[in-house]
Amino acid sequence: MTPLVGAKWRWWVIALLCLWLLIGLVKDVKAEGLLGGIESLEGSFRQEIFDKNGLVTAQSSGVFALLRPHFFLWQITAPGRQLLISDGEFFWQYDEDLETVIRRPLEAQLNSPLAVLLAEESVLEQHYTLTRRPQELRLEPLEPNPVFTSMSVTLEEGTPTAVSVTDKLDQRIDFTLVSDGTNRLTAEDFLFTPPAEIAVTIVEP
Repeated sequence: MTPLVGAKWRWWVIALLCLWLLIGLVKDVKAEGLLGGIESLEGSFRQEIFDKNGLVTAQSSGVFALLRPHFFLWQITAPGRQLLISDGEFFWQYDEDLETVIRRPLEAQLNSPLAVLLAEESVLEQHYTLTRRPQELRLEPLEPNPVFTSMSVTLEEGTPTAVSVTDKLDQRIDFTLVSDGTNRLTAEDFLFTPPAEIAVTIVEP
């Protein structure tokens, strides 16, 4: 099993899903006037994981950035330093504590069953029950999902401010997002060069 796999990797996958969901929702919810024409988003986040009894089992914080259609950055800065980043071609995982770098084809991530959240509304409705409220969108899989049983996104004045995911073990992960209000990101902001002293593990499709 490679480093960044297992429980830690599972929550990273959920973080990735949340990022892609936020991007995908731009088109999905725009008709209701919630998100307007957001093309990019950046800011800070706080992440908390709760067990089935509602007790906090882990906390982390960091920064994020999104640029439609396929660029994202999710960097945990405390505790430790870990990075998920897409440069539009590859999906990189960099764990500074473990000194590991893994590169995967971005297409392989987007074609995974979990990444169906990136799809347009007509595709989403084939796999999820979508419930819309004035400032919330909730998704529930129509069939058993290996990662989550429900996901909800909270919006304030058209900007995502929170994402909550419940998994099949009744654990919940909450992301609180604080946007810095800027919208000037470009593809160059998502370039990643691995440290020269770390061997890159390349995962083929």
